Amino acid sequence: MTTSEFLAEFEKEFAKSFADGDVFDDAMRYACFGGGKRVRPVCVFLGAEATGRKIPVDEVASLARAIELIHSYSLVHDDLPAMDNDDYRRGRLTVHRQFGEATAILVGDALLSKAAALLAADTVKFGNRYAQAAAEMTVAAEQMVRGQVLDLAGMNTAEEFRHMYSLKTGALIRAAMRAGAIVAGADEEQLALVTECAENTGLAFQLADDLLDDGDEKSLLSVLGEKAVRRLLADCTDRAVRCASRLPEGKNLAEFAKVLQNRKN
Repeated sequence: MTTSEFLAEFEKEFAKSFADGDVFDDAMRYACFGGGKRVRPVCVFLGAEATGRKIPVDEVASLARAIELIHSYSLVHDDLPAMDNDDYRRGRLTVHRQFGEATAILVGDALLSKAAALLAADTVKFGNRYAQAAAEMTVAAEQMVRGQVLDLAGMNTAEEFRHMYSLKTGALIRAAMRAGAIVAGADEEQLALVTECAENTGLAFQLADDLLDDGDEKSLLSVLGEKAVRRLLADCTDRAVRCASRLPEGKNLAEFAKVLQNRKN
């Protein structure tokens, strides 16, 4: 299975997570289908593929759906007036602007609950490896929230920004890659390489975001400046590529890191 084939199948199955019901169902669907890059679901697949072992497609697909539900909930809440207070995301109105603030809060709650229910049900279905992978995701969900807490409090130094990034952005990317590798049966050395690759990919992803959002005072750009951030982005990407290249089937994972470095949106 190729990455594009996995994504096509993911989209079909992910759509089935939402009922054709009332306005609230429409709001949940709106939150999850709006041009997202599906970075975290892809990370689950690539983490599994990189091990060179047989990909447990059903488990990977389940984990991919769960991580995207968690990510989508986080975006809905991040956009709220009490958080980043954004009116638009991906070129269209944010959930709270389209459906109201109270509905947006509840949509985020429901999406996180859907993820928890999916992970719990499929832990029973798939067993120990899946349970370990599911635990990675639930821990990462809390880490992401702690990153948002730090972001709201404000950072002053490069190290403070990097720590916040490792939680708010990096935690889900790290959990996604590790979860995929775990259900594929990665050994300790492979899991260590996947983890290091994920940590550098996560930081690179956020740095690329910072450069695309030039002028945002709440980013590492405000401390280091553009040239230094571009150097750090290149270094993180190189580290991710080197780690991926040491894995049995890490070519696509390495290419993915390069694509994230050079993205334009």
